Amino acid sequence: MQTILAIIVPIFSLIALGYAAARTGLLSAAVGEGLARFVFVIAVPALLFRTLATMSFGNANPLVLWLAYFGGVAIAWTLGTLAIRKIAGADHRTGVIAGISSSFANTVFVAIPTLQRAFGDAGLEPLLIIISIHLPVMMIASTLLVERAASLDAAVGADVVREPIPLSRLMRRLSVNLATNPIVVGIVLGLCWRAFALPLEGPLDEVTRLLGGTAGGLALFALGMSLTRYGLRGDLVSSSLITVLSLVVMPFVVWLFAREAGLPPLWLKGAVLTAAAPAGINAYLLATYFKAGEKLAATTIMISTIASVVTLSLWLKFLGV
Repeated sequence: MQTILAIIVPIFSLIALGYAAARTGLLSAAVGEGLARFVFVIAVPALLFRTLATMSFGNANPLVLWLAYFGGVAIAWTLGTLAIRKIAGADHRTGVIAGISSSFANTVFVAIPTLQRAFGDAGLEPLLIIISIHLPVMMIASTLLVERAASLDAAVGADVVREPIPLSRLMRRLSVNLATNPIVVGIVLGLCWRAFALPLEGPLDEVTRLLGGTAGGLALFALGMSLTRYGLRGDLVSSSLITVLSLVVMPFVVWLFAREAGLPPLWLKGAVLTAAAPAGINAYLLATYFKAGEKLAATTIMISTIASVVTLSLWLKFLGV
């Protein structure tokens, strides 16, 4: 229990400090946005590059890890969509946003610092393998499904604010966004550095170490500051249901799949803790862009982040950390 507290307390203390700094006006919203952008554009890509360039993943099969993790994603996403459509009578677009909120874990701002504190840099191995395809898979699936949902809503006379985008233009936009995404760039550079067996030493080694070392703490502080923008604005029952799917059901399914697949213990624990991270802000960004389910996504982010103080502790105990 002492080990769990040593992992969880610093993580959520930094989130709380960030929230307090923004709520009291000690730091402005612009500072929070700047910190979040630094983490996303500089610190995390540097960490990913350095880790991928220097780390050995052994003989474990990444495909099995991907199948275990994204199997959990598929089930949580489906359950979230069906639940909100049936229970809340939501339209198709809001149903998709509910599915995204159930399964799009906060891999950057919560999973990275959690795994680092729990297992050191070695704990980033499974997370980096997941992240290497996580953003492209989730963004492409999210965008295509919301576009399809918009067409279904239009067909039944629902209020659709924007016209569906042609698939060719949609795929071009996605390709450009992914190719210029700092996380993707950091991953690709790290994999290329590793593939060519280039040495990481001297000033480059020190610069990437220093930048990457800022990722965890600043990510948590920036996340805390961002929570002041969300609040409890949606249906608390629906958001609580999505939170249970995100923090309990999805990691449990990932644990089942990973155990049956015979993943190495560290990879199993890393996959489960990644799945157990609260809902990521991408769910809200997508909801805002597609003008559907914004309140649901925002409230789910707030509730799941607060609830993950307890659920992450329980998962750490369950996994024997």
